[in-house]
Amino acid sequence: MKKIGLLFAFAFFVVFSVAAKNVKRGGDANLTPYLNESDARVVCKDIVDQIVQSPRIVRFSAQNNRDPVVSIGTIRDETGEFFDTQIIANSLKTSILKSGVLEFMANKDIRDQMRDEVMDQSDHANEDAAKAIDDEDAADYMLTGSVKLMIQNNGKLQERTYIVNIELTDLQTHRTVDMFEPSEDVKDYLKKVAKIKSK
Repeated sequence: MKKIGLLFAFAFFVVFSVAAKNVKRGGDANLTPYLNESDARVVCKDIVDQIVQSPRIVRFSAQNNRDPVVSIGTIRDETGEFFDTQIIANSLKTSILKSGVLEFMANKDIRDQMRDEVMDQSDHANEDAAKAIDDEDAADYMLTGSVKLMIQNNGKLQERTYIVNIELTDLQTHRTVDMFEPSEDVKDYLKKVAKIKSK
């Protein structure tokens, strides 16, 4: 029985070693040459950590005696491989909500649903309980950005580097007030190396 267990462990080691040789990447233990949700969570937390320390955000909080409200606009896919940028948007949202420094404004489609609900309340709900029409909070800043992909072939290996850039724009002035990219500590999550398949 003990021999069988050792053989099983050895077989697992061999299979895992072969798989690891085919694809190597930063990030978690999932072996994949593509940017995934686990990578996005780490990268976006890093970016939001930078945002909350931005002089603009610190100054806003001090001058207005409240936390700034942030919305998320378009994150453009410029990878050429149909990358779902909603992964980045959702990860940014999660990190914003957990930051304790920034407030998050619901996305446009959700706000439209909420407005429909408030209108319905004005017709049917108790007057004291119904929410007021045209009494919404407003975002102070919008986050927009892009995801790009740089590919380099080196013999039988292909190195894929994802580039994430996020801009912070003042919604009152429409001025871009800061720009962010992943810090050196997490850039490994954006680098993938895989074997090029033989034709």
